[in-house]
Amino acid sequence: MHLELDLNAYLKIELDRVVEDDEQQSRSNKKHTELMIQLTDKKASKAAALAKKVLRWPIGQTLPTQITYDSSEEQLIVVGPTSEAVVPFPKSKIDSLTATAIAKLGVTAKAKTFSSFAVNPIDTFDVRTVMKSIQNVIENPEKEKRWKQLTAKLEECSNGEASGALSAIEQTQLMDAIRKYADDVDSDVETLDAMLVAVVTARILSYRNEDVFLRLCVEKQKTNVVEIVLNDSARVVSEFILAELLKIAAGKPEDERREQVCQVLSRNFSKQPMTEATAEVLTVSESIDIMTSLTEIYRELSKIDISGKALALITILMDAHGSRIVYEDKLHQKFAAVSNFIIEMQSLVGTFARLEAAIEETSDSLPASNVVIRINPIAHPINW
Repeated sequence: MHLELDLNAYLKIELDRVVEDDEQQSRSNKKHTELMIQLTDKKASKAAALAKKVLRWPIGQTLPTQITYDSSEEQLIVVGPTSEAVVPFPKSKIDSLTATAIAKLGVTAKAKTFSSFAVNPIDTFDVRTVMKSIQNVIENPEKEKRWKQLTAKLEECSNGEASGALSAIEQTQLMDAIRKYADDVDSDVETLDAMLVAVVTARILSYRNEDVFLRLCVEKQKTNVVEIVLNDSARVVSEFILAELLKIAAGKPEDERREQVCQVLSRNFSKQPMTEATAEVLTVSESIDIMTSLTEIYRELSKIDISGKALALITILMDAHGSRIVYEDKLHQKFAAVSNFIIEMQSLVGTFARLEAAIEETSDSLPASNVVIRINPIAHPINW
């Protein structure tokens, strides 16, 4: 006797009679027939039982002819012509053994975590997979495959799910690995570009390390990565990076230069750090090119919202390079347009100052509207 029942694509149940030799039968006084229930792995190369159970069947009764599984009651039913046996078999056990069979095949489903126990829960990102990929590139930054795996993982958390996951030490180690990979002449350019974009969109670096990262991108002429941060108003960009962007803008055609200068003006900057950064990064000629664009931006009515910053940046660049402009005769002609603009602004400021003084001189000294004047009437006697 041999019966089989397929539970799913991976498991099946087999029912066989336990065969005893003649000597065992002669010494046995059993009043039942032993049947062996086995749960086996259908995909295994060698037949192997995942679970076994002995079922006692009454002697004299016809052996079973059918086996079924009742999923609602979670039990295995062994049916014969005159008898029936019920064996408890919970679905949780079937699921567990199915997972074991799948694991042996090396087929694993991607684990998911959820934000709640709602009917339609939202998938949440498992940051551990990103951490593992980061550790892999830190251990061996020369392996191209590991960088591709890291890029794929970071692209999954482009909304900042992994933000704050790395400690300061881990961020420094990652930056060292990125530097080694970027400096390696054998590195794949496409992989490098994709990785840099993935790192900056995943927001896994703090301000200090992100500043180091952006300086690396500027050095490697990956300005598209810097622009991703520049276009995100929630992220802080250092004055040094803004100065580097101005330097890049100075080398572009006039229209593109003006557009990039406007991008810089969209960010906040402090006078002293910006003066130091532009003095270090920009040449005198580049500074004049930027100031020329700033004068044009200031005059445009459509740019009135940033005109104040344009004027402030002109002042900063004059503080950074003014003395050098005076001593370089060959740049005087180039500086003429900016010089005329500054003279016009000085004249305009002087005009407004004189106008304000004239208004004050000619204005009547009227009491303020909120001053209360007390009137005391005087009584005069009437002579009749």
